[in-house]
Amino acid sequence: MADVVDVVVIGMGPGGEDLAERMAGAGWKVAGVEERLVGGECPYFGCIPSKMIVRAADTLAEGRRIPDLSGTSSVTTDWGKVAHRIRAEATDNWNDQVAADRFTNKGGILVRGHGRLAGPGRVVVGDRELEARRAIVLNPGTAPAVPPIPGLADAPYWTNRELLQAETVPASLTVLGGGSIGAEMAQGMARFGARVTVVEAGDRIVGFEEPEAAQVLTEVFEREGIDVRTKSKAVAVSHDEKGITVELDNGGKVTSEKLLVSVGRRPNLWDIGLETVGLDPHARSLPVTDHM
Repeated sequence: MADVVDVVVIGMGPGGEDLAERMAGAGWKVAGVEERLVGGECPYFGCIPSKMIVRAADTLAEGRRIPDLSGTSSVTTDWGKVAHRIRAEATDNWNDQVAADRFTNKGGILVRGHGRLAGPGRVVVGDRELEARRAIVLNPGTAPAVPPIPGLADAPYWTNRELLQAETVPASLTVLGGGSIGAEMAQGMARFGARVTVVEAGDRIVGFEEPEAAQVLTEVFEREGIDVRTKSKAVAVSHDEKGITVELDNGGKVTSEKLLVSVGRRPNLWDIGLETVGLDPHARSLPVTDHM
């Protein structure tokens, strides 16, 4: 027998969490479904912990500029301080109990697991079924996109999630993708001592920004020792005891201790039962209407 509620929210990332809390606070019976962490990617694997890396890396860069500007300095890196701050101050060691309690204390029902639509007004989470009297809210979020490069699936690559949980900085790092996340993490790791190579298939890094911004950033990266390879498409990946090797379409190769895959995000729409309500499970986005 299904549990009957007013609203089911699939995905308790920032949008879903806020909406679920407000509806629960207004007296509605709300079930929030989440298979990972309440709060979504941003507080645990994205915006907040990544900016701790950026801030820490910026202070290192400023310290190294002192001899050119105002005196003398000696800078010694300590990634352990960053790793500790991410765990202690940002993520509670990737524990979402505070966020979960905030929702349930307002009367919400938190259901852990993967939610799938099972027809109009119905959601299945494992062996539990929920029936929504008023609405189902889809807020499934996104996941790191992993391109179908031969050999990549078998390699121990990182995404933003693994990098932000790293307790040490690798001696060398290849960043596949020169977008905003890839650029931030490339510079952060480089300033903490990693030898970094950025591989970008497009004409420039940060391709969604103005060309002038990409040019300035490329020059900064080169000054900081980051190897930027644009117009370079990865065609194969292999790994052995020496590290992970990325083969490029121009014949080049890059071998490093770690590989960060940062080529964008994919929407989590493919396995939430869209076909049961007449929607395309292969869509990259869903049309938004004023229907409630």
